[in-house]
Order: sequence, then structure tokens, then C-alpha cells
Amino acid sequence: SADLALMRLMDEAAVSYQAVLTKADKIKPPRLEEVVAHVAGDLATHPAAFARVLATSAQSGLGLAELRAELAALLAAHGVSSRRS
Repeated sequence: SADLALMRLMDEAAVSYQAVLTKADKIKPPRLEEVVAHVAGDLATHPAAFARVLATSAQSGLGLAELRAELAALLAAHGVSSRRS
């Protein structure tokens, strides 16, 4: 798949990346946990991937606070302010 090809390319280039699953509101919670665990297991075989998988939904707001926190931490780690002017 295109996702796997991109992940391999990023691994080869040593570019770190994080998996973010979207439309998580479309999957019932027990199944969502299975999907997240499966994706996390797959990511464990990719050296450039962050181990944590974020599940999000723009419709329900699920995971958006966690995604924002991850992005803010990444920006802070690189000395970039996440505050809007």
C-alpha cells in the first residue's frame, strides 16, 4: 500500500514519523482498541516510527487534545513556539 511504501521511505531516510488514525468515531471502542494495537505492532517493525498511535475524530473530538499536545511537545523540543501571534 502507499502507506507502507511511505513508511519504508521514511525509515530509510531516518525521518521520524507518528501514526495518526482519523475517523476513529466510525469504529466501535473495542474494535478501535484492536486496530490501535495492531497498528502499534506494525510500527514496532519500523525504526523511524514513534511507537505511540493516536486515534482521532474531528467529528467527536476524540484524541484531538492528545494530538495537539504531541505537536506542541514536538515544537517545544525543537525550540519553536506553538502559540499563535
